[in-house]
Amino acid sequence: MSRSRVLFFLLSALLVFPLMAATLLQAADSDAPQEEDSFYKYLAIFSEVLGYVRQAHVDEPNMNALMAGALDGTTDALDPFSLYIPAAQVEGYLEARAVGRRHSGLTLLKESGIAYVVSVEKGSPAGEAGVRPGDIVSKIGDRSTRLMPLWEIQEIMAGKPGTPVSLDLLRLGESVKAAFDLKPFDAPPPSLETVDKGVVLLRIPDFSDDSAAQVRNLLAQARQRSGGHGMLIDLRGVSVGDPAKAYEVAKLFADGDLGALKRRDEEVETYKGQAAPLWQGKLVLLVDRGTLGPAEIFATVLRQKLKAELVGERTFGYAGRQEMAQLSTGGRLLLTDAFYAGPDRAILNESLRPDLLVNERVRTFLERDVPIPELIQRRGISRLLGEDAQATAKKAA
Repeated sequence: MSRSRVLFFLLSALLVFPLMAATLLQAADSDAPQEEDSFYKYLAIFSEVLGYVRQAHVDEPNMNALMAGALDGTTDALDPFSLYIPAAQVEGYLEARAVGRRHSGLTLLKESGIAYVVSVEKGSPAGEAGVRPGDIVSKIGDRSTRLMPLWEIQEIMAGKPGTPVSLDLLRLGESVKAAFDLKPFDAPPPSLETVDKGVVLLRIPDFSDDSAAQVRNLLAQARQRSGGHGMLIDLRGVSVGDPAKAYEVAKLFADGDLGALKRRDEEVETYKGQAAPLWQGKLVLLVDRGTLGPAEIFATVLRQKLKAELVGERTFGYAGRQEMAQLSTGGRLLLTDAFYAGPDRAILNESLRPDLLVNERVRTFLERDVPIPELIQRRGISRLLGEDAQATAKKAA
């Protein structure tokens, strides 16, 4: 082995070993006693695997690609939002991060090598092209996403306006194609409407700087239109916004201790409502797998403070704060350094379980042709009005 290769291996090892520890520790038996030298045992295992791959793989591996893959695997084991960005790609990634979803409307993540759609913003290019939450993205253009890192996928979705994007999707076992051009779009503001049986439905599409003021104005109308029946709040597919703004909107409904940002055992920041709440009455929140981050914070506060009920699918299960670290190599590491919590101080790193679960398994025979989003809303209305959902479905049939 040449001197340059030895040097490259040592430098790469210094970078990857601390990161690989997280993955290796997850693989360890949490119930087994940990020896003092267990950390070094994991490093030895990784070194042995790496050496064997270099010697015995059918093709001589590209060490740069091998190390990048190891780092991607390590961050993937932490959570779907943690990323390793190579030094050569940092500038492009930072530009894409500044654009975010504003050109596509898509929230995409990868887990275990599988890219999938978490949420699609209404009125976005992807939404108009028919992309749905839960779709698995097998190809972007003519490239498979299996070995494509998440940072590259995000760069593509944040490309220049007018850039065409084609996706090969898997939806409930069937292949689907979607195509759209990237372009800026305006996310809809919070809105209020009257749905079936005179029920008032408040939609909150994101949690931005203006959300609290906009919702405040709508609550005045909601009190007049609800007729004492309570209100539905639609949080389905809501994954966008600032967590702090979610607490601000929650202050319109509840006062006192609303939650905190927690880093391990330390409370970094706390959130309290000082003013009298603007809403009095029953609340039912509509949620699904695309309900993420700020929306989960809002739902948790209302559930714990006001006993609001959740109807729909289990939420995504992540309300964390991310920190970007600059590595000595010039690369960047994006990871979760704290989690938000509700009034009970339990961090939001797991899915919220609905009080009334609505999915394919609970659909009745009479509801076999009803799309799940419509079924969630129907069940939410029945829950708000205190009706038996299945009896109502039979009567309607």
